[in-house]
Amino acid sequence: MSLTVIYQSHKMKMVNLMEIPEELKEVLNVLRSMNAKAYLIGARALLMHGAIARTTKDIDLMITIENLSILRENLTNELRKRGFTVQWRSWGLLVKTKSGIEIDINTPMLLLDKEFESRATKIAENLYLPSLEDLIVTKLMSLERKDYSDIKEVFKLAGKIDFDYLCKRIKEANLEKEFNKIAKRIGVKKC
Repeated sequence: MSLTVIYQSHKMKMVNLMEIPEELKEVLNVLRSMNAKAYLIGARALLMHGAIARTTKDIDLMITIENLSILRENLTNELRKRGFTVQWRSWGLLVKTKSGIEIDINTPMLLLDKEFESRATKIAENLYLPSLEDLIVTKLMSLERKDYSDIKEVFKLAGKIDFDYLCKRIKEANLEKEFNKIAKRIGVKKC
């Protein structure tokens, strides 16, 4: 199965940039059995939008799961039964596959709401690609050195960004100060 997406809602065409590894398909199947959706976030998601040029070794997912105890118990146990190594982190869990792929499964972030979901594009059965604007907000939430570089590159390479929506989401997440500092440095409009 390949990730070929046409991002119709915001007039940006997507291209096939990534094959879904078999082990990721297996993780997605486990999540689907628990009625969870997965959103591709991080560098791979930005790459699919054509907004960055760097590659990444890991796959970052944010999942929708209402009961985090299910995540802790059932998901961890099911993945371990299937031969995955699972380590808990403050943001969720790190899943290591036998072939060396690392999948970061993040617990739902506060910005995961109906609007976030409605602007995402379906990639596969239960795998979605968030809007570019929502991905920028996830980068602002983390804001490690690579996130700053990614945000800078997004504004250089990305097509049209819905700046009104972006600023709305930044304000909802209370990240105006962080964004405006970056915006000043890279020469884009502030929120």
